[in-house]
Amino acid sequence: MFHKMPLEDMSRERREAVIRALASKLQYSAEIAKVQQDPNWPQLEELAATLFRDSSEIARAEPETARTSVMEGIRLLGQFQMSQIAIKPRIAH
Repeated sequence: MFHKMPLEDMSRERREAVIRALASKLQYSAEIAKVQQDPNWPQLEELAATLFRDSSEIARAEPETARTSVMEGIRLLGQFQMSQIAIKPRIAH
């Protein structure tokens, strides 16, 4: 079973890997959002770029800094995923 570990308990290397994985997911979502003309695509793209660029620095900073960045990424991904649910065509029964 997968065990969720808080960011503050992770090694700096693991925090950086988590931040980079989140940045990758944000970038992928931004590309989809842009094609679909989702108004949130610039925010997704900007945060992805920031996290890729600053992942090492964020991972070395206080855990609160990493947590804030990760939570913002999760919030944006959640918004994007909810918009995807809203636009999916409904299948007639």
